[in-house]
Amino acid sequence: MSRKKNTVSVNEILNIKNTILENGTIPIVNAVDCSTLAKHIFSITGKYISDSTLKRFFAFNSSSFAPAYQTVNILKEYISIEINKTDSLQATADLISDFFNPIHYEKIDRTDTKLQATCRSIAIHVRKNQTLFEKVMEPIAKSKFGRIFYYELFLDYEYLSAYQYKGYEKFLEHEKSYEGKLFGNAALFLKYFFEQNMDQIKIHWQKNAMLYNPQKKIHPFVHGRHFKIELIGSMYFNPSNMNNILDKIFKIEKLIPRNGKGLFREFPGFHFMVCDGLWHTKNYKQLYALSKIAIEQFERTEEFIWKGYYDQLYIYHALGLSMLGEKSEAKKIATTIKPKRFYFTTKAYYEKLFITLKETLT
Repeated sequence: MSRKKNTVSVNEILNIKNTILENGTIPIVNAVDCSTLAKHIFSITGKYISDSTLKRFFAFNSSSFAPAYQTVNILKEYISIEINKTDSLQATADLISDFFNPIHYEKIDRTDTKLQATCRSIAIHVRKNQTLFEKVMEPIAKSKFGRIFYYELFLDYEYLSAYQYKGYEKFLEHEKSYEGKLFGNAALFLKYFFEQNMDQIKIHWQKNAMLYNPQKKIHPFVHGRHFKIELIGSMYFNPSNMNNILDKIFKIEKLIPRNGKGLFREFPGFHFMVCDGLWHTKNYKQLYALSKIAIEQFERTEEFIWKGYYDQLYIYHALGLSMLGEKSEAKKIATTIKPKRFYFTTKAYYEKLFITLKETLT
């Protein structure tokens, strides 16, 4: 028996269709997109609509019948959940963007630990939600305070290559400071290093050298990132310069204050960042020596203990020892390292490095 036409309003159907096209998270451009939408509808509602039904609904396939009531009701349920979620996401994005509005920061100290904690909560909230990040990345990058309190503090190794790099591209569009440009370039270098994109590694290595001015003051962490890039880039493209870079590193490290205060200068950030470069370039003797200086000559502070930076630093020290044949001493150090303390932005990276350390000890 032939199917009877139902009386679902044409305006209602158009409203459902336009709502999904304009506000849904699944773009519907071609017929094949209906398959993706069908899966998303099922994941949201637990109810199934076939690809062919959706192709008819969005007029990719012709049909003389209006959609079935069941189809319309499922789509209404999907919209009510999906659009409410979208509205909530936009509200969160607006709140985050407003938080970094300059009018809120006229008299705020960059060393304010309560502010840093709030920004850390925002970074944790944003890091696993690409849609949310992409909504806020440019407003934050446009704000001087967003660049300082988000981008400079929360370079996320786990999500950098997936989508956070887009934010650092925006960061560099708006950043004018010498140190900020070095940092932003270092972030993009890291993305391409993770991906082993040799063309882009070379471009950002060369840009790093072009930006660097040894006569200008620079934060130890950023300074360390600069030399990490120099080490890795030289390994690939100019190995004859490696000894010269190593000499510079050990001359500069002597100039780093051992009792620095404020803006994370309490921790041996220069040494820490350079150690990663030394590891990747297989300069194990220098890795051991520099990590030993960092451990012995800098006072441990509570902030960097609970953030796991010392555990991460000890990985480099133990790796240096292990690769130089001092496995017994390296094993002792390895037993003191607590992976659960690794800082969230680099946790996965150092968990893998810790596994590598244990493998060198077997």
